[in-house]
Amino acid sequence: MDTIEGMRVFVAVAEHGGFTAAAKHLGISTALASKYVRLMEDKLGSQLFVRSTRHVHPTQAGVAYVERCKQILDQMDEMLDLAGEQTGKVSGHLRIAGPRIIGEELLAKCVQDFMSIHPNVTIDLRLEERKVDVISEGFDVAVRIGALEDSSLIAKKISDYSYHLCASKGYLERYGSPAVPLDIKDHLCILGSTISPNNQLEFIENGRRTNVAVNPRASVNAARPIRDMVLAGLGIGLCLQSTIEKDLAENKVSLVLEDFNAYHRDVYMLFPQHRHMSVRVRAFLDHATDFFREKA
Repeated sequence: MDTIEGMRVFVAVAEHGGFTAAAKHLGISTALASKYVRLMEDKLGSQLFVRSTRHVHPTQAGVAYVERCKQILDQMDEMLDLAGEQTGKVSGHLRIAGPRIIGEELLAKCVQDFMSIHPNVTIDLRLEERKVDVISEGFDVAVRIGALEDSSLIAKKISDYSYHLCASKGYLERYGSPAVPLDIKDHLCILGSTISPNNQLEFIENGRRTNVAVNPRASVNAARPIRDMVLAGLGIGLCLQSTIEKDLAENKVSLVLEDFNAYHRDVYMLFPQHRHMSVRVRAFLDHATDFFREKA
């Protein structure tokens, strides 16, 4: 058995509270993670975990051993990263999570570009409507939009981004354009289910935030289909800015109620606190910052 790899698996199981979450974090099978720990216990002659059907807890010996392992692994990672920095190579496995509403349009392209630049990096990208638990689910990085909750995670703002209400020329010729927020109630609307979960549109009117309830013609959990429906003249849609920039330039769509726009948000990258950040995580954060600031 590779002792260093065994220690890495052992620490991951202890930190994530189970073999499945640890295996996801490391990019290996649950069976292999269990095998590594069992071999370590045989080698040490001591039980490292108390196992139950739902949870795994370190024994007293396991608690003492995990701290020593962390110190050794930190030193090993620092040496490997130093070698990687000197050679210019970035390698290893990254688990990344983000919301689908911008993930399919921006985050997936960001990851694709990163993979092209760093061919020795493997990626597990998960686009979820829910907010994942970064630590317990074994993610290296998560993208979040808007205000952040208190967290033990480190947050790095990487961009501003905006949504805009817009409609096709054909739709506006047929139904007219709303002049004030309340007018939107009389129109066909296409909403993003994540950003408008209660079928309400938010506006800033006279310096105050207001909400207008609508009965959407369609509610979609991805950005590109909203833009396509708008372009087809099916309604006024809440569109991610990057999806409509070309259409605006080509005069295919027009902004609606832009003077009342309340959909300017911040994009953050969240990642666990570590004494030493791996080269691949740092490289991805730098890449994502540049990508989102250019594209979002």
